Amino acid sequence: LFFTLVEDVIKYLDPQYIDRMAVPDAMKLQFILAEEQVIPSRAAFLEQVKNLQPILESASIQAVPDHAAKLQRLSQIHIQQQEQRQELTDRVKMLLEDYNKMTLLLSKQFVQWNEMLTQLEMAKEAKPVAE
Repeated sequence: LFFTLVEDVIKYLDPQYIDRMAVPDAMKLQFILAEEQVIPSRAAFLEQVKNLQPILESASIQAVPDHAAKLQRLSQIHIQQQEQRQELTDRVKMLLEDYNKMTLLLSKQFVQWNEMLTQLEMAKEAKPVAE
């Protein structure tokens, strides 16, 4: 009786016990048959992974963790450069706006001076005729 209980406990502790209880063999067979057309392509993919395994084990790939610190440092530099670029962009934009304002004001001033000069010239021409 004790050994029967131990065998039952061992059976219940088996991780696949619930799978066997929850999914009957007939359903498992139907699932496999439903996936029958996909299985060869998946097998081919697994074969490709197996063939590419030496590449994954190459020195270049193994050195990737060593480059993490360099990448982190470069990321920080990149972030700083982005901030500097934004500041520079804002500064250039402000300078261009100031330039445009100054050009507009100078244009208006030149127009006013031109009008004043034209009026003075017309007044000068009109004076000798009046005398």
